[in-house]
This record gives sequence, C-alpha cells and structure tokens, in this order.
Amino acid sequence: MSAKGKRHSGWIEQGTQLWALLLVAWVWAIWSCAEYWRGNPNYSDGWIVPVLIFAYAARRLALVQIEDVSQPVGNVPIWLSVFFGIVAGALIFALELAREQVWHPIIVIWTIAFIPIALTLGVSWFAGGTKLLVAESFPILFFLTAVPWPPRFEQPITAGLMQLVAAATTGLLHSFGIPAQTAGGAITLRNGVVGVTEACSGIRSLQTGIMFGSAMGEWFWLLVWRRITLLVIAIGLALCTNLIRTIVLSSQAEWHGLDAVEGIHDLTGTLAVVVLVIAIWLCGVALRSKQRPAAGFYSENLAVRLRSLAAAFPITIQRAAAAIMVAGILGIAIAQIVSAKIEAGDQTQTASFFSVRETQPQTRVRLPRDVWNELHPSSGEYIRVRDPQWGAGETFHFFWKPSPWNHFVLVHRPDICMPGIGWKMTGAPEPITIEFSGGQKQFYLFRFRRGEIEALELWGVWRNGEAVPLDNQPDQILRAAAAPSTLQLEGKRRSATEIVACVIGGNRDRPPDAERAIAILKSVFEYSPARE
Repeated sequence: MSAKGKRHSGWIEQGTQLWALLLVAWVWAIWSCAEYWRGNPNYSDGWIVPVLIFAYAARRLALVQIEDVSQPVGNVPIWLSVFFGIVAGALIFALELAREQVWHPIIVIWTIAFIPIALTLGVSWFAGGTKLLVAESFPILFFLTAVPWPPRFEQPITAGLMQLVAAATTGLLHSFGIPAQTAGGAITLRNGVVGVTEACSGIRSLQTGIMFGSAMGEWFWLLVWRRITLLVIAIGLALCTNLIRTIVLSSQAEWHGLDAVEGIHDLTGTLAVVVLVIAIWLCGVALRSKQRPAAGFYSENLAVRLRSLAAAFPITIQRAAAAIMVAGILGIAIAQIVSAKIEAGDQTQTASFFSVRETQPQTRVRLPRDVWNELHPSSGEYIRVRDPQWGAGETFHFFWKPSPWNHFVLVHRPDICMPGIGWKMTGAPEPITIEFSGGQKQFYLFRFRRGEIEALELWGVWRNGEAVPLDNQPDQILRAAAAPSTLQLEGKRRSATEIVACVIGGNRDRPPDAERAIAILKSVFEYSPARE
C-alpha cells in the first residue's frame, strides 16, 4: 500500500468511533419514530425522510467550501471520558425506559430526535467550521418533519380543518346546484350525512405537503425565498386536493347513495396524494435556479471530504465518542430488559372479553374504511339489529391489543365525536350498570339530537378488564393537560382497551329509551372474561 493510501486508511480508522456514535444515535431516533410511522397513517411518509437526509447531507458535504479550521483540544483523561459515558448512558437509559413505558411520549420522542441532530451539527461545526454547520443544518433539521406533532398543536389544527373542509365543501356543492347543510364536521345531503372525520380533514395531506415541499426545495437547490414560496404553494395544494376529494365523495353520495362512497374512498385518497406530489414537483421545476450542483460528488468529492473530516478529530474526542456509544448501547439494552421485566409481571388482557352471540338474527356491516383507519382497532364488529320486540339498533364492539397508541383511544368518546358530525348533546352522560353473564358492567347513556331526530347511545369502555370512569377531558387524554388518577397508564401491556356500544334512534314524539338499548345490546353480546 502506498504512503498516501496508508495515510487515508489511518484517517478513516481514526474517525470510526465518531461515525459509529452518529450511526447509533440516528438508528435509535429512526427506530423510535418508526413506531409512529407504522401506527399512524398521518406520519407514514416518515419512512422516506431518513433516505432524503442522507442524500441531501452527502450532497452538501461534497459541494460546500469547508473552512480550514483547527479546534484546539487538550488531553482528556480517560476517567473523564468514562464519566461522560456514564452520564450519557444514564440519560439514554432513562429516555429509552420512558419510551418503552410510554411516559410523556411526545416529550420523549422529541428529545430522542434532537440527540442525533445535536451530535451531527456539533461534529459539522468542529470539523468544518461555521460554513459546514450552516450547510448541513437543513438536511439534518429536515428529520423533524417526520417526528410526530405534539397533540396540543395537532388536535386544534385537525378540528379546525374538519370544520373548514365541511363548510367549504357545502358552499361549493351549493354552487353546483346540490343542496347541502353543514353541522360541525358533517355534511347533510338528501341521501344522508357525510362526515368529515380526522382521516378526511386534510391533516395528512398538510403534513405530506410540508414534508415534500421542503424536500423539493432542497432537491432543486432553490434559493431561500423560492423555497418559502414552494412551501406555501405546497400547503395550499394540500388543502385544495383534499377539498376536491371531499367534494367528489359528497357528490358520489348525492348521486349514488352513501354506500357508493365506500367504493371510491380509498381510491380518491390515493389519487389526491399522487396529484399533490406531482403538483409540488412541477412547481419545484418551475421555481428551480439555473445553478446546478457539481457532478460526480457522490464518489470522489464525498470520499475526500469524509477522510478530511475524520482527520480533524484527535484521539481524545474519539475516545470520548467510543465511551458514549458503548454506554448508550448498554443503556438502551438495560432499559429494554427492565421494561420487559416490568411488563412480564403484569396480568394482561390479550383477547376481547365481549363476543357476539352468533345465534341471534343480525346483519354484520363493514365499517367505513376512514373510520377504521382513524380508530386503528385490533378487531371490531359493526352489527345492525332488527328485533321484532325491541326494534332497530346498531351495535359496535372494538378491541385494541396492548399498544402505546391506546393512550389516545379514549378520545373517541360519543360526547367528543358525535358533535363533530352534527349531533347536539341534550344532557350530561348518565352512568348505568348492566348485568352481563352474572357480572355488573359499567356503561354510560348519551342522548343526542339533530333536527327532528333523536339518538341514544349506550357506551362502555374498559382497560385490561377494568371500567374506565368518564371523568376526563380530551386534553387530558392527549397529554395536553394533567390527567386524573383513573386515566394514568404506564406501560404497554396494561393498555388493552375494549369498547362496546349500542345506538338507537327516535324522535320527539317517540324518544329512544334506555330499556330498548340495553335489551338490544344484551341480545347481541355476551361477556366471558376467561377468554384468551
């Protein structure tokens, strides 16, 4: 091997510990966010973000003019490196245990996300000075577009979008000669009611627009003001494509009935996203600068820069990086073991306790896809009943296996969701105890009115087989406000959740009564806590 080759090999070997530390930090952050990317369709675009980060960071590293900086670093004693490692390991252990046990999940996930960001920006500044720090800031901070939004920020936007989309759709339907009325997030047509749920509010399109608009600004190497212009256009396109989709679905319901909406619901959603992405790309092409990045930077330029960066770090920093990396891996591993032991000591519900009586005449109905995607249950049934004695009713049963997402299941309560689709509550929820298979089960009665129609919903919720009192508010469920003791939930395995409900209708002359709802509910479901 030549002297030059040996020198380059030494540089790469000298930087191995630091690169390994950055790799471990990024893998941890991506792994932590992946749980949200898998479970929440609003963040499913997050999978592409790490790939774009690597590509954009590599391009900028190859093109930027790095300052010739030399950061003086004294001789760091080994004991101090070990001390840094212990402190970092303890912090990482606490964060990983909090993530596994779902303690303040949004605060934890954002803290974990900022660790590789801070480390990478620090390395950029130390090795390349201010120019490299500024150059790498965008691709590194771009990771934040894939981190879940805090509920106290996301929920008001979602609620506002639901009402805005419903109102705008109604106005446009009127201009097309289609009579429609808006009540909250519901659009009343001649053939029925089309509800603008969270899944149809446009929040996913908005998040996709922000992510892809920012990505295309970097892809086309746009100037700052053109990036801002593209981002604003992307947000506008996201809102418009979702509005067009809602108009199409409402028109389909008006012309062909509500059942026809289900047939094109997913197709229109996919088309809206495809059109949004193509439109943002075309706008990026129109706004792109005449300047082009230098060709061939993925090979020679990038390799040279990596070797020069590795040579900028003395052995003392490499030693500290190695100590922090080893301590961090140990902290994550120990947190996983401790969490597993905690969960193993819990008695966990792994299957639903309520089941359907197959002997009763009933009609199973497929739950609308947008509702299913919004609830994310492990299993569920939607059953319509027409009893000769008790009349018609609709029953629901959902079960969620242990999961960190079950912290947010309780926000889907009748008094929270029904007003969003045009129903007005006519009184406070009433607690009621119903005997099921020899046991007493806690339910609640909710009464609603929409125009001349009245509805009564019998609703109950249990966590790990224990009834959940109705003493909480949406902000408490979403961790935006302090929760009561009955809502405190730590760990995933104690979070199995089950909801059973029955809805019956009536009018002012013949209002729905609780006796009918109870009879229909008991005719459809049976309770067996021994089921596994």
